Amino acid sequence: MRPYPDSGYSPAEFMDAIYRSRRCAASDLEVVERLTAWLVRQPEFTRLSINIHPDSLTDSDFVEEVMRHQSRLAAGGHSICLELVEFVGYSSQSTLVDHAQRLRESGVLIALDDFGSRLNCFDLCAAGIVDLLKIDTRVVGGLVNDPNHHAVVRSIQALGEGLGARVVAEGIETVEQLNVLTATGIEYGQGYYFHKPELVEC
Repeated sequence: MRPYPDSGYSPAEFMDAIYRSRRCAASDLEVVERLTAWLVRQPEFTRLSINIHPDSLTDSDFVEEVMRHQSRLAAGGHSICLELVEFVGYSSQSTLVDHAQRLRESGVLIALDDFGSRLNCFDLCAAGIVDLLKIDTRVVGGLVNDPNHHAVVRSIQALGEGLGARVVAEGIETVEQLNVLTATGIEYGQGYYFHKPELVEC
C-alpha cells in the first residue's frame, strides 16, 4: 500500500499516520482482501506474503477474516503468509501470541520482517509463533565486506534452525551476496538480484 504519488506524503509518513489513527487492522484487512482476490486469479502463484502491523493481530475481527480468506484460498492450493513489520511496540503481546497460534493452526504462516531491527522480535521468537525469520536488508548489504555482518547472519541462521523457522535474506542485490548467504546455509532470499518489485493492479 502506498499514498498517491502527488499526495506529498512518503510511504513511511503514510503508514505512521495509519498507526497513530489506530486504523492498522482496517487498513491491513483491506490489503488482505484485495490481494487474496487477486491471488485466486493467479494459478502460477501458491503463496501470498503480506506486510501487516503487529497490532492487527490483536484485533479479533481481523484474525477471523484472515482465517476465512485462508480457508477459501486453501481449497485452490493457495496460502497466506503474514509478515509482521517490526514497529517499536504493540498493544498486547499475549493476545497477539494467542491469535497468531490460531492463524497458524488454520494454515497461515507468520514471518518476522526486518528481523533484528527491534528488540521485541525476540519476545515473539520465544513465544514459538514464528515460521519465518527475514534478515534485515541492512545486514545483507554489508555482508560481503564486513565480517560482523557475516557473524550476524550465521547467528540468525542458527536461531532459525533452533526455532524450526525458515530464514529468508532480504535485499539481495549481487551474486557475491548470494554466494556468501548460500555458503552460510541460507536457502531463501529476495531482492533486486532476482527481480525488481512490480505494481499489481487489484
